[in-house]
Amino acid sequence: MVSTSNDGIMSEYLVKYALAKTSERERPTDLLETLYMVERFQAGDDLKPLREGYDHSVWNSVSAAEVDRRLVNLDGFMVKLARDRAEIWGVN
Repeated sequence: MVSTSNDGIMSEYLVKYALAKTSERERPTDLLETLYMVERFQAGDDLKPLREGYDHSVWNSVSAAEVDRRLVNLDGFMVKLARDRAEIWGVN
């Protein structure tokens, strides 16, 4: 089921992020898409049209060092999101 609420979409990206981080093969495109969506979520944007129109070219003018810095922030956000969702869902 594809979520249409921002919270539902973030739950989907949380799963996608976990899969990308635990996969044996590198998934940089998944990480970059997740990073983009998380930053847009934090900015208060509506994620549904952004998800449908996402294009990896948004990263063309961003330096590798900047992407690395932002990925560190992504990791911290996703850890907090996972803890918050586990609490909401009653997962121990």
